[in-house]
Amino acid sequence: MNSMNSIATNDSLRRRLPVLWIEEPALWPRLLCRRDGSGWIGARCPAPGRRVSCKVRGWRHSRRARAFTLLELMMVVAIIGFLAAMALPHVSGFAKANTLAAADRQLLDDVALARQRALVNRSTVYMVFVPPGFWTNQDYIKSLTNDFSNLQLTNLLARQYTSYALLALNSVGDQPGQHFAHYLTDWRTLPQGVLISEFEFISNQPALTITTTNTTTGQTNPETVFPLNWTPVTVPFPSVAAGSVNKLPYIAFTPQGSLLTQTNQYIVLKRGSVFYSEDSNGVPVAGPVSVVATPPGNETNNPNMIRIDWLTSRATLLQNKF
Repeated sequence: MNSMNSIATNDSLRRRLPVLWIEEPALWPRLLCRRDGSGWIGARCPAPGRRVSCKVRGWRHSRRARAFTLLELMMVVAIIGFLAAMALPHVSGFAKANTLAAADRQLLDDVALARQRALVNRSTVYMVFVPPGFWTNQDYIKSLTNDFSNLQLTNLLARQYTSYALLALNSVGDQPGQHFAHYLTDWRTLPQGVLISEFEFISNQPALTITTTNTTTGQTNPETVFPLNWTPVTVPFPSVAAGSVNKLPYIAFTPQGSLLTQTNQYIVLKRGSVFYSEDSNGVPVAGPVSVVATPPGNETNNPNMIRIDWLTSRATLLQNKF
């Protein structure tokens, strides 16, 4: 390797700066030389286009590459594993909280939609829910008039306690005495892991008192929650084209912007799972279902419910505040 010593002079400090030029590609054109070969501070520069670099006293430039040892890699992996183990429980709880928040947002939006459609269409709009139990009779399923409705019903077997739709029994333009029911939305399902408390579907169940707490002020707010009402008349289910009708649990919104029941209505949510009957191929079949809350009693111990004011039919979220 050819090298030579040169002296670079700084006009302001008037001191000698020893520079050692070596033929290594990297730093020196940025330090002392312009691309045309002239020097910034009087340094001796190579011909234009020649790739060289410098080594100034106090600067160290090595071409030898360094690598990680196996021990260092194992230590890094161990640290990452430890941090992941510490963070995983918090990530799991965060995901559950996000699921419940998504269910709250979905119901608040759909309650607002039901109220809006009732006002715009000037007709009563029913938010009807998929009830459990009454369709365990195979004769009911066989009574459906077409295969599509049969498929719809089979799909809803796995959505008991979790699905709902908006239904209008009449609309503007219907002739007196001639009303035609129609679904305003498809059947919608809550996010997985969230369901409506089974208490809501027991018509003769007495009222349940659920209390929310504000820990910052120490204030408690008891709410008297009644089960859902059931439609006074039979309605088409699971679709208008099914050719079959049943009574369904509902919340009704009037054209005047209030609730039909003239009492506050609640949708009590809980975290848990619904287990339904299946055949040997894993296809849902008519049969009893069971609900497992996670953790048990969370709908009352840590309540999360939608309250719909009967006068304005506007929905608000009720839960503990910390």
